[in-house]
Amino acid sequence: MPYQNSRLYAAAQRVIDAGLANDDSAFTPGRPVWTASTADDLLQRFVNAPELGAASFTEKLGRQLADAPQETIQLAAELVYLHLLAPNDFGGTAKRDLLLTVLALAPESVQVPTELDAALDSGFGRAGTAYRTYRDRQLAWLVRFVAAWKALPPDARQNALKDPWAFRDVADSITINSAYSQRNVLLHLAFPDTFERIVSRRHKQLIVEGLANDLSDSTGDEDRDLAALRAELERRRGDHIDFYDSDIERRWRPRAASGDGEPELRGWLVRGANVHGRNLVPEWLTEGYCSLAYPDLGELPAGRTRSQIDTQLAERQPDLTSKQRSIHVGVLDRFLNKMQPGDIIATVDGTKVYVGTVTGPATWTETPEYLNSRRRPVRWANVDAPFTRDQLTAETRDRLSGQMTVSTLGAQVAEFAALAGIDPDLDPTEDTPEPPVSEPVVLPEPTAELADELFVDLEWLSETVDLLREKKQIILYGPPGTGKTYLAQELAQFLTEQTGGEHRLVQFHPSYSYEDFFEGFRPQRGSTPGTVAFELEDGPLKLLVNEANKDVTRAYVLIIDEINRANLAKVFGELYFLLEYRDRSVQLQYSPTEDFRLPPNLYLIGTMNTADRSIALVDSAMRRRFSWQGLFPGEPPVADMLRRWLHAHGLPADRAGLLDALNDRVADRDAAIGPSYLMNPRVGTDAGLARIWKHHIMPLLEERHIGDNVDLHALYGLDALRNGTTPRTRPRDDSAPEEIGEPPA
Repeated sequence: MPYQNSRLYAAAQRVIDAGLANDDSAFTPGRPVWTASTADDLLQRFVNAPELGAASFTEKLGRQLADAPQETIQLAAELVYLHLLAPNDFGGTAKRDLLLTVLALAPESVQVPTELDAALDSGFGRAGTAYRTYRDRQLAWLVRFVAAWKALPPDARQNALKDPWAFRDVADSITINSAYSQRNVLLHLAFPDTFERIVSRRHKQLIVEGLANDLSDSTGDEDRDLAALRAELERRRGDHIDFYDSDIERRWRPRAASGDGEPELRGWLVRGANVHGRNLVPEWLTEGYCSLAYPDLGELPAGRTRSQIDTQLAERQPDLTSKQRSIHVGVLDRFLNKMQPGDIIATVDGTKVYVGTVTGPATWTETPEYLNSRRRPVRWANVDAPFTRDQLTAETRDRLSGQMTVSTLGAQVAEFAALAGIDPDLDPTEDTPEPPVSEPVVLPEPTAELADELFVDLEWLSETVDLLREKKQIILYGPPGTGKTYLAQELAQFLTEQTGGEHRLVQFHPSYSYEDFFEGFRPQRGSTPGTVAFELEDGPLKLLVNEANKDVTRAYVLIIDEINRANLAKVFGELYFLLEYRDRSVQLQYSPTEDFRLPPNLYLIGTMNTADRSIALVDSAMRRRFSWQGLFPGEPPVADMLRRWLHAHGLPADRAGLLDALNDRVADRDAAIGPSYLMNPRVGTDAGLARIWKHHIMPLLEERHIGDNVDLHALYGLDALRNGTTPRTRPRDDSAPEEIGEPPA
């Protein structure tokens, strides 16, 4: 097998030789890093003192290794390096970033040798969700392995480095704790001629089962049986084989060869703890199946279309509304048709979670009450060792909170499988394009150049981006002319250009609705001439969510202009909940069978005018879901915006002073006039300034003073502002109109 000559396997062997054969370091040869005392210190700090909570892996590790000696941190980094060698869809740049973040915790600087650094650009398998989600468990297993290894007598260590099966015995003496993938990675890197690059435990099981006819004498030991299968298949072919060669793969994984575009791993939650008052889960676990009730429906063979299922439901349960039938049809269709052998099944019984694999088609068994007649055979993986809900991440735990009898586990299926020991983490298919790393995007820091272009302070701009990072929703609010919409668009463009995402703008108005914003039924020309049909169509928010879900490494920004002009409770509907709980899901008004959540890389920027005091009309529930950033004349960043713009364009600076004097007389923060009215080349001449003052600024003030008997020209005119005069209030003489704000003769 042509492994040893590759850069990746040479790097792995260098780490193993330095650390396991000796007490040395692969990064700094000659420095004792892989010692028993260092391994024990790392075990105590990292494994025996786990960090709980929602912080990232590196944040938790940083706290766990605070004040740790150089050798302990470097051992952690070299184990992280070993962990990162396997995936080929976790790009080299991202691997280096993670590794350097760990090394940065050390008191002394460490340089990764060039040849070891280069090996990070390759890998031998696609990393699954669980491999990254449970990085702490993968690393914890490696730490336990090193500590156990260093406790062995020297002759036992030397023997295990020569004998792959003795090496495996050491690995298998370590508690797995959802780290089967890391165990298999280490075995393959240490002995690539003996242990397959099949890192998924599930794939090993499927291969041995699918190719059982080629195995003359099964031992029940998956690794030994795989070695025997390889020897037999290579004898027949007369050449090297790979279990992922298309002709071999289709024998043990038929779906992979079907070209149907379905994801390799799918999962379903099936509820059975309270079926018409009975708990069926214990029987499921004992007899190896799961079931779906509908006792009044009778037998319904697999393969029936949704229309046929709907017809039978309407006949047997006529009291159901069409909407209720639609929900039940979806449940039955998932159980009978969409669920396939090889899919993951999860069920809950109190706090316990059980996981297994579907092994066959839907069947019908006559039972007294027909509560468990409609069945799917399941090989349950953790009957004797169920895990609990609180062991799941918050996002994955949310998959258990719905009410649907059968629902999809979505992208979180890998986490369920990993905790149950099915562990579908790495798939060594080679010709798959490298997808982006699935770590959510981090918004980039704004630059001084951007701040200069926008004529605002960099400190204010950084604070705004930081608020957006923290809350993911922000509203820029203030009086007209303060640049709210312009700043929102420029900021969105910067963030999406820097990350490769997209931004869009919608404008709210009084007739804007949930159906316009998110999804709703819209009329379409019917198939029969003269008829109209209604189809469910996505609105701008859901369209952008669909794009954001495709790649969480990019930022997607939706600008909602004049957000306060619509009835927000009506427009957002159930999305109110998701604005505050991004890691949760809801069932949608028009798609009740769909679990919907807002992705972590979607950001909302709203703009709101305060001239009509409408900010007070925004309910408290909406207020707390957004960060608020004010834009008011006389306050940063608006205070100096006009002066900076005038200076950059070589225009008279006194225009900024006139605006300041005007707002001093307005004396109302929410009704002040923003600088954008004067950020126009026309203000370079007195005539141009007077024209803007007359047609853009004075009408705003006239509206404000309707019925106040204020002489607007004497109070707000250019002459009055230049001379600093403030008239007494008197009735306007409308019989002799004059040009408001014209320059002096």
